[in-house]
Amino acid sequence: MSVTGLPPPLLLLLLLPPLLFCDAVSVVDHHPDDEYVVEHEVSYQQAVKRARSLELYPGPIPGCKPCTSDEMSYCADQRVIDDHCCCDNGYNEVLDFVEHTCLVGPEACQVKAGDCAEYSRLRECCCHTYLASLWKYKAGGASGTQVTICLLASLPVALGAVR
Repeated sequence: MSVTGLPPPLLLLLLLPPLLFCDAVSVVDHHPDDEYVVEHEVSYQQAVKRARSLELYPGPIPGCKPCTSDEMSYCADQRVIDDHCCCDNGYNEVLDFVEHTCLVGPEACQVKAGDCAEYSRLRECCCHTYLASLWKYKAGGASGTQVTICLLASLPVALGAVR
């Protein structure tokens, strides 16, 4: 007797007809670029337009501790954008003042900050101000932020010298 209480030959006869009508499925593990589609995109023109309307607030962000040099390096390179694409999806466009394209494909993304909660903390506490200043300057709406942007733009170079 089987677990179902039916003799094994009878169980086989009950399961066999549905199996005869199933199609075979082949799974091929490959990831060519054409399998990736644009999930959302912010063009240079859109980013500049949005950056012009940003209000920059000097000083520390309430609830945030000072950012480390490693955290600012995360903001200055592509990692914050990669994590944005992985964690925020198109319905939550929090970096609409930064030119970027997010692609969706068959492979699961890997969050570079560790997890999406840490990415959100870094984005709000460290990266938003840095990227907003940078793109406001690029947009030509940086009156009063020129000194800040010069310091922030030289940050990756300075961080490289510290390491």
